[in-house]
Amino acid sequence: MERQTYHKYMYTIAAVWNWVLSISFLVLPRIDLAYFSLAGPMNPPPTLLWFDSFFGLVFAFGLGFYFISKSQTDNHGLVKIAIFEKTWVFVMGLYYFIIAQASIWVLVVVSGDLLFGFLFFEDLNVSMKLLTKEEKNPVSQLGTPEIMDYQVSRDSHT
Repeated sequence: MERQTYHKYMYTIAAVWNWVLSISFLVLPRIDLAYFSLAGPMNPPPTLLWFDSFFGLVFAFGLGFYFISKSQTDNHGLVKIAIFEKTWVFVMGLYYFIIAQASIWVLVVVSGDLLFGFLFFEDLNVSMKLLTKEEKNPVSQLGTPEIMDYQVSRDSHT
């Protein structure tokens, strides 16, 4: 598969992953939080403000992944934040699993985030190498519209 197509599909799938999870978890707590606890039946927290805020941000990251899917060369800063976010979600899920406050299902879900974090890191490294290679060899860019516009404007001034 061509790298640009891979990039587009990977970030589109990551966006859908985040959207499905966020919408599901925004609705699920109203059903039963006990599915995700090893501690047995638990009372719902007095407010779901932090829970809802977290999953609202998960949805927002999904939007970011969608924006990243549109260009392989833009948004590298957002990709770096996404790598951190995916790793952090896994670390938190693992931590709560270890202290027996989250079930194996939480660990399964956050393992998907860790996988995306690794894929994002690999994609960022390849993208940066490609950009560095193009900077060292500007001849490969002669067919791009920016270079062609520059050449036309330069020729018209001489």
